[in-house]
Order: sequence, then structure tokens, then C-alpha cells
Amino acid sequence: QPLLQFNPTFKKAGTIDEICDRGLLHNDSRYIFKNFSFYQHQVEALELGTTNTDFVVTSGTGSGKSLTYMATIFNHILKSSSTGGGVAVIVYPMNALINSQSNELNRYKDNFERETGQEFPIRFNQYSGQLTAELKQKIIEESPQILLTNFKMLELLLTRVQERPLRRTIFKNLRYLVFDELHSYRGRQGADVAMLIRRICAHCKQRVCCIGTSATMVSGDEQVEKKQAVAEVAGVIFGRPFNESQVIAETLTRSLAWKEERQPTRQDLHYSIIEPICTDDTEEKIRQHPLVIWLESQIALEMKNDRYFRRPPFTFQNVVELLSEQSGCSTEKCRDALISVLQWVSTVNKRITDSGSRYTILPFKLHQFFAQTGTVYTSLEQDKNRFITLTPGYYKPDEIEKPIFPNVFSRVTGHPFICVSLVGNRLLPRDFNERGAVEDGIDGYLIVGRDIWNPEEDLDLLPDTWITFRRNGKKVPKSNKRKQFPKKIYFDEFGKCSENKSLQNWGWFMQVPLLFDPTGGVVYSGRVRDRTKLTKLGSEGRSTSTTITAFSILSRLHDDGYSLRDQKLLSFTDVRQDAALQAGHFNDFNQVIRFRSGIVKALKTKPGGALDYTELGTAIFNALSLQFTEYANLTEKPKLAHIERKYENSFQNFLIFRALLDLRRSWRIVLPNLEQCGLLDIDYLYLDECVAEEEFWDDLEIFNGVAFETRREFLATVLDYF
Repeated sequence: QPLLQFNPTFKKAGTIDEICDRGLLHNDSRYIFKNFSFYQHQVEALELGTTNTDFVVTSGTGSGKSLTYMATIFNHILKSSSTGGGVAVIVYPMNALINSQSNELNRYKDNFERETGQEFPIRFNQYSGQLTAELKQKIIEESPQILLTNFKMLELLLTRVQERPLRRTIFKNLRYLVFDELHSYRGRQGADVAMLIRRICAHCKQRVCCIGTSATMVSGDEQVEKKQAVAEVAGVIFGRPFNESQVIAETLTRSLAWKEERQPTRQDLHYSIIEPICTDDTEEKIRQHPLVIWLESQIALEMKNDRYFRRPPFTFQNVVELLSEQSGCSTEKCRDALISVLQWVSTVNKRITDSGSRYTILPFKLHQFFAQTGTVYTSLEQDKNRFITLTPGYYKPDEIEKPIFPNVFSRVTGHPFICVSLVGNRLLPRDFNERGAVEDGIDGYLIVGRDIWNPEEDLDLLPDTWITFRRNGKKVPKSNKRKQFPKKIYFDEFGKCSENKSLQNWGWFMQVPLLFDPTGGVVYSGRVRDRTKLTKLGSEGRSTSTTITAFSILSRLHDDGYSLRDQKLLSFTDVRQDAALQAGHFNDFNQVIRFRSGIVKALKTKPGGALDYTELGTAIFNALSLQFTEYANLTEKPKLAHIERKYENSFQNFLIFRALLDLRRSWRIVLPNLEQCGLLDIDYLYLDECVAEEEFWDDLEIFNGVAFETRREFLATVLDYF
């Protein structure tokens, strides 16, 4: 179930003009933060920062935490007559955040210069590993007053010879040391950062004001407990005492006009649910709608000690059920009304943000969590009573006499193989990766299906080295292979089994390791492990799951009519390597899917639906319809036609290579090729003519006496194998 969470409204404490009139910020700040309204927690932080008092802001996402330290630093620089560099160092855990904050600083710079017609009096720059040596040298020479960096680069800055001038400037002038996303620094990395802060502060000529921000660094149930916990962590990291007064928490308020003592009545809610909701209605109407007021008062906010706090997220279904209980409407009607109201909120907020305002009405998030599956467990019933679960266990809940068994699946056919140990006349559950756990037990698999194995016919499909003949000419397994062949057993839902006595169900028992997969007719080498033949439900991996989910979301956006510009998905990962891996995984998937769709399109547009090798490159090239600059290393089309044709020929040869390469059997379970999916058949040119040439086969035993179809099938099988 997705979780529904509302972003509550932060209490405002005054406009930038009012803040400057109070003398809290320098008068020029009104030009930098033009049209800004400050929140209560921002003002509380500024009151500390402007008096050189350390502080930590722990307000929620989107609450303007960065403004608290930026306004503090700007205020100091504007009031100071000094133009020296190294006044503030702001440390971010990721370069992406540095880039984002640089854009924000440029926006402040533009505001000031547009309002005053003067040059922005504050110098700032970012300093990370992404910069070239020339840019780094320029920054060292210019010595910006505000330096945006990450903790690794800051540590290098303290040790490398070429950065000595910048280091000396920082030690001489540093007033503010800021660590954004303070919760990122824990464990060994947290210890490294804490020691780094101590080294910097020990070298500085004056006291440094230490500032931290975090949206998630809270614990405890009460506000005082949370502040004490944050103060303790901040003290450990910054190496100086912190108390609760230096921890600034968010102050929330209502975004709608309702009174605490006047909640929507049951009748109000009932009528608001059964009445149709128009998502194009105005902002005024949404502010007075009973269901919207109910969402803010009952789902978004709660009152404790005369102060509003955000409630924890609810599952969507929980909200529907609570609404049904308090309104008397059915859950179906409540669900439809809730969806309509959320769409209405989104539509109104879109209009508000398009108008240039930052202050929306009851914005919300839907959180959907995807758990990687491991193993699917089932009971042994083979009818509607079969119990299926992803929760590990040994017995069916509330029925301890009925065991549940791990299921794995053939990588070729997808057919389930139930992991069992055969102990006497009992089938016991067995972990897929565990063997020999049960004393006197035979580890193996139970395969259910009447057409899985036919000893009278299917022996012909196995290698001759596994088979021997009786005197009557009947084929039977060799004695050293017999244990590995399917054995018919009867069983019931309690795990009782028999080879002779008929029970509720029957299937085939195969001992580990598998010599072959009877569901797909695939023979394996004795060196191949069962993990290569069979797979758990969750073997696809997180990268693949993320790629498929992203692809599905983007496809839905396209299907729902969103413009290409709005078909976007933003993904965060813990480290840069993971982001690069995921981007590469998605791009590889995207390239493979687009290439294969080109092959399918080429086949569909070809009369007869078949292509031979000589046509392959041209047909795929035409189907992909790529522009010249999309596959050539030129920025524009060449004027000479023969040069363009040379590029086309090279690219078509590459497409042939890729098409043939893609026919190789891949180890990737989740990305089988077109042939494996049954979307493509490979045939062989002139095979029919060769098969039909009887004179050619006259002196070859076996082949000279068989029908055309049998001979063709045999040859095609050999060619397919190669």
C-alpha cells in the first residue's frame, strides 16, 4: 500500500522587509531575498546565527533550511568592511547538492543586481573534484568569500601544497563552517568529519560559528527529547557543547481557515463525499471544502501542548477506512472522493506555482516502497485452498500441521520446482541452498504436472550414455543415473507421501543435483549447479527492479498524455557509483529495447514478414529512422552524398553485428532475446532445397530413408544448436 503524507504549512514570521526593518538582517538583504517571506524557524535560526551562536536546523524538506545559514553569512559579509576571502565554508555530502546551491546563489546574485543595478558584493564559488585544474587555480587566486565543497575535497584542501594560499585565507578569515545534511555523517565517516572540524577550528584565528542542517536527524517522542538527541549528536560532531536552545525545529500552522473546535461534522463529510468534485474549481472553494479541511486536521496535523506537529504517514487504505468510519459513506465512495480531492489539490497548487507563488495548499507525497522478494512459499494443496506467501516460515499460519515449502522456478520454462527432503514417507520443507540438513533424508524437488514426464516416450530425448536396453528392447535409465530420473509419488497437504498408495495429489520427485529439466527438455552438464538451472522469485536484482519500475512509470506518463517534456523521473542513490551503475543499467535496457523494437518493426514492414542476412542492416536502419547526427560523430549532415552513404554503410554493418550478437543466449533472466521470447524465428536459407535433394542423401544411412519433414527438423535442430 502506498503511504500518503502531507507537507504541512510552516508558520510565517514576516517578510524580508519586516525582517530588515527589525535590524535582524542588513538592509541590502531585502534586494537579495526580494519578495521572500520568512518562516518562524528561519527567524529563530537567524537570531542565533547573527549573534555568532552555533545552531542546528532540523525542519522538514522544503522548509528553507539553506536560507538560515545563507542569510546569516550574507548578513556578516554585508556588515563587514573586509573583502577578504574564506569567510564561510559550506560542506555538502554530494556534488549534486553543491551544483543545486550554486544555482540558488546565482539567483540571489541576479535579484540583487536587477534591483540595485550594482555588482553583487559577495564572491562565491564551488570547489569539487568535477572542476578542471585551470578552474581550481582560478578559485585559489580569487579566494571567494563563500566556498561550496564536500568533506573529502575540504580534507584535501588542508593537505595539498598547491592549495596552500586558499588554506591560509580560510584559517585567517573563516567565520562560518556549515555542514548540510548533518545526518549523512555517521560511523567511521562521521568520525573523519568530526576530526576534520576540530583541525580547522584549531587553526583558525578567531572563533568559528558551526552550523548544521538535517530533515531527518530526530528521535524520541517529545519535542524536548528530540532536541536533546540532536544537541548531543551536534556536540559530538562539532566538538563543542550544544543545548536544546541551539536546535531549531519547525513551527507548523494551518494552510486552511478552520478552527480547532469546529471540525467538519459527519454530515458535512457525508455530503462532501457524495457531491461530485470538480478538479478545476478555484482556490477559494478548496480552502472551504470539508474533506480538504478534514485531511489537514485529521491526517496532516495533530495538536500537542498548543503546538501543531506533522502526523506520521498513513497508508492510502487507512485514510479511506478512517474517512468511511467518520462519514458513514462506503469505502468505495470514500476512495473515489479522496482521489478526486488529491487531484484537485494538485491542480490548484500547479496554478499557484505557475503564478510565481511558493506557498501552496496542503501539498502531499505518495510514498511507494518496493521490497525485493526472496522466495515464494506454498502449501502442498493443488486446488483453490493452496496457501501462497512471501513470508518465510515452516508451517501455514494457524495450521501448524500443514507445512509450507519454498518454490524455485525453471529458468527455461518458469515451471515451479518445490524444494523438499524425502524422509521415509514424509516430504519436509528444504531451503533451496541447503543440502543434507535432514538426517537420512533425500534432498530433491517435487514437480507437479501430468505432462511433465512420460517414461515411455521422453527417454528418447536424453543422451544415449544415460540409457541402456533390456532384452525385450525397452529403454531404461542406466543404474548409475536412475536416482536422478523423475520418480512418481503420491502426496497430501500434510506432507505424507507414497510411491504405491494413491493419495490426494501426485507429482514427480527428482533428486538433487538435476541432470536435466523435464519441464523444458534441457540436459545439463554435471558441473552446472542447480542455481544456474533454477531461480528464486527475487533473483532479478534491485537494479533490474528499479529499471523496470522506472520504465513502467515513464510508459504510463506517455500513455496518459503527458508531454515529452513532463515525462520525468528523479532518482536518488546513496553514492555516486550506485547512481552511475543504475544509469548505465537503464541506458543498456533502453538501448536493447529500442534496438529489438527496430528488428520487430523491420520484420512487420517486410512483405512476407521475413528478412535474410543481406537485408538485415538496411531493414533495421530504416525501421529505427534515426537522424544522421544521432549515429554519426558529426554535428551536421555532410554536403557530399557519398560521405553520408559511407556513414550509413558503417552503421548498417554495426546493426547486423548487434542483431547477431543479441541472438546469443544471455545469462540475464530478465532480458531474454527475441527468439527466447517467441517473437522471432530463425530459419536457414536454401535449407528446403538441400533437404529435398534426394541424390545428396542416398549414400548417408538413416538420412536416406526418412521423410522430408523429419530430415528438415533434424538439420534445423543441429543448425540451431550451433
